[in-house]
Amino acid sequence: MDNQQKVFGYIDSHRREIVDFLKQMVSFPTINDGDSDGNELPLQNFLAEKLKEEQFDRVVTAAYDEEGRRPNVVATRKGTGGGRSLAFNGHSDVVPISYPERWLCEPFTPTEVDGKLYGRGTSDMKGGLAAAYFAIKAIRDSGLKLKGDVVFHSSVGEESQSAETIGAERAVKDHYHTDFAIVCEPSNLEVQIASSALVFFKLIVEGKGVHVSARNQMLFPQADGLASGNDIAVDAFRKSLPFVEYFNRLEVEWNHRYRDKIMGVGGIGGHDQQGVGVFTMNPCFIQGGEYLGTVPSHMEYTYSIWYPDQLVSRDEILDEIRRGVAAIASTDDWLREHPPVVEAPVIQDWPGFAVEREHPGVQTLCGAVGEALGRPAIISGFRAVCDAYYLNRQGVPAVVLGPGALNNNVHGDNEFIYIDDLIKATKIYAAMIMDWCGVDEKQ
Repeated sequence: MDNQQKVFGYIDSHRREIVDFLKQMVSFPTINDGDSDGNELPLQNFLAEKLKEEQFDRVVTAAYDEEGRRPNVVATRKGTGGGRSLAFNGHSDVVPISYPERWLCEPFTPTEVDGKLYGRGTSDMKGGLAAAYFAIKAIRDSGLKLKGDVVFHSSVGEESQSAETIGAERAVKDHYHTDFAIVCEPSNLEVQIASSALVFFKLIVEGKGVHVSARNQMLFPQADGLASGNDIAVDAFRKSLPFVEYFNRLEVEWNHRYRDKIMGVGGIGGHDQQGVGVFTMNPCFIQGGEYLGTVPSHMEYTYSIWYPDQLVSRDEILDEIRRGVAAIASTDDWLREHPPVVEAPVIQDWPGFAVEREHPGVQTLCGAVGEALGRPAIISGFRAVCDAYYLNRQGVPAVVLGPGALNNNVHGDNEFIYIDDLIKATKIYAAMIMDWCGVDEKQ
């Protein structure tokens, strides 16, 4: 029996243990409510103890928040020498639960149903962390030694884009620099070598309020010289609708105008489970009006834009939005004198990442997928943002591959992961470790 068969056999025989380990991880309610509010500590302590039990050569807990209660956990298994190094990165925090009554189980009481494991964080992304942990464990328990180092990194604060301040990027700067990295975000087991970028903007449209009983005077010309129109009131909601329609049209036009060789093309080597299309512009928050008896005098829209920054820059798309808004405003008597405001960027401004398809790490990972799954790897792009950007910025080439999927109700009700995909990911990671780091046959 060769090394790979031995390790794959170990993973199959420990299927129950892998699932139970993920259940343990999901049971920690590691909700991240923002930059200063996260509850990752109990899970991070649990992982640190497990990694020490597995006799990693170095286990570091590095907290960068002021209270010191949101530590990164970085564990290194040293190789015997002469091999390439590899890191697995994943975030331990999860998003809040909006409607717990809609779940078929308690969100932090993971439940198996028809081959799926339900619970907050199963796909995003404790499943990936569990698979990475067991891939490394399977190799050690199978009696194999590696030539290159392997790093396991459980980070914090990803859901609030805190990599620079307390999360992944800070820990990478201080504690490791590997030849390649896999960010274990849910990818449908596809090799995702690029990602979208994300930026938010606000559109603010001001009107003029009046008691709602006078709305008719705003709408219709009045007899006998009675004041009407803008002299009476301006409905900010009605005034905002042409801009909403413009954004809807722009979303479609951008998808036809910009074509990327990876992002949104439907996958290379198979069907991309995220589908086609590279741009989305989503109205996240819509706020307006001030009183039930008043014509609305204020509207505020917050939009997210997901875009391929390999093709077009943030400033280019924001400038086009500003030009379009100004052009529409120029056609309206009120808006010419009271132009809408476009604020950008707001909330988050998160670039994407890209690694060349020909990179040796990508090629080796594609081979590992083939060895573990018995089919060619699918190459695609990650239709979201993640800490891979920050690893790449620190000179660690990082791509995304993990169990689960963004459409497994991630960030929604009844998030789940297919248990079979969890096991498959563990095998892919194990094959990648052996192929990339090298097995020391002399030991």
